[in-house]
Amino acid sequence: MNRTLLSRLIVSFSVAGLGFCAAMSAQAQTSLSQANNDPWFEIELIAFERGTLSSTLEKFEQRVTAIPVHRSLDLLKPLYQPDIRALQSALPDCQEKSESLLAAEDRLAGLEPQPWFDEIQQAEQQLQRYTGVFPAAPLLQWPLSCRRNKPQQPIVQGPQLLAADEDNQVDGPSLLPVIPQPTVPQPNVPQQHQITPYLLDETTFQLKDLAWQLGHRAGHKLLLHTAWRQSLGVKRRSTSLRFFAGQRFSPKFDYQGLLKTEQSDMLAATPDLQAAIEQTYQQLQQSQQLGRDEQAQAVHGLPQQVWQLDGIIQPYNERMLFADTEFNLRQLVTDANNNERLNTFYVKDSVRLLLGEIHYLDHPRFGLILQIRRFTPPATPAAGEGVSP
Repeated sequence: MNRTLLSRLIVSFSVAGLGFCAAMSAQAQTSLSQANNDPWFEIELIAFERGTLSSTLEKFEQRVTAIPVHRSLDLLKPLYQPDIRALQSALPDCQEKSESLLAAEDRLAGLEPQPWFDEIQQAEQQLQRYTGVFPAAPLLQWPLSCRRNKPQQPIVQGPQLLAADEDNQVDGPSLLPVIPQPTVPQPNVPQQHQITPYLLDETTFQLKDLAWQLGHRAGHKLLLHTAWRQSLGVKRRSTSLRFFAGQRFSPKFDYQGLLKTEQSDMLAATPDLQAAIEQTYQQLQQSQQLGRDEQAQAVHGLPQQVWQLDGIIQPYNERMLFADTEFNLRQLVTDANNNERLNTFYVKDSVRLLLGEIHYLDHPRFGLILQIRRFTPPATPAAGEGVSP
């Protein structure tokens, strides 16, 4: 009798589990179907800075508001800061008595190709494409001869002020071009539509005249002019995108706008690492007037590099089109004692977008211009349907 009851219970739980899995699978398929059915749009963005000629009586609070970017899709980072982990994995250890690079190449040439070797070759080719793009400052600032071992950091209790590991990313150029050029598989080949948001080249721009006028207006400087395509659903399902532009202020300055040389001198003068971290934390609290909760938020999810303009845009479609924007602009200033510092200007705004209209997001120090246009993706053949030659 007990065995019969136990068998019935097992069958009941199995049926319930299968029903739950089927419901979850149906919900996931419905969500994916909704995402695939979301309409596509083409969005053009212009960002510019107002210089010293744009005088204003408004006073700005010099408190850095952190903008976490780890949950946003970054369309520019693969262009300027490619991931080099695959390339680093093939380098010998710096602490080992390694052979010469020529001998290592001869030894590797005799080995069978490995699946990860294609990733290394792609990383090398991607890096080589940008060696001549920015002649003012070399793009690659990391050694190619060996792989450095990371020293084991002691476990300390206190605020997390240590920066994330930056060895897996190239720092990028010291000054970014105004118009980013998306990578294409082959030159002179039309850009193919993708299922995820993707950058567009300047042939699709429709605000070139406006950008030219801004670039030639006194006291104005263009920082970024780009366009991209993405599907727009409701806000909770829409993808936010990160954009950065202008000058790279790191590693000279940290995210809070402080000179890193001052922090390095202080750390060198303090033998105890725990005391150094606590002292740095107190200095940040005094200079930036941030609480512990705000500081924890400022540290988590921040970009590794400090750019002149950095922020996120989240367009979405809820019967009407909207865009939430959040940006920080950095301006390098020198005080009376010839000391340099970064002033940070923060803006967060939400705007309703109308198709084909030019929308202007104003700030006394910089501005953003947005235009959204409907885009119809090319028709894809149905399953089992052939493609005519």
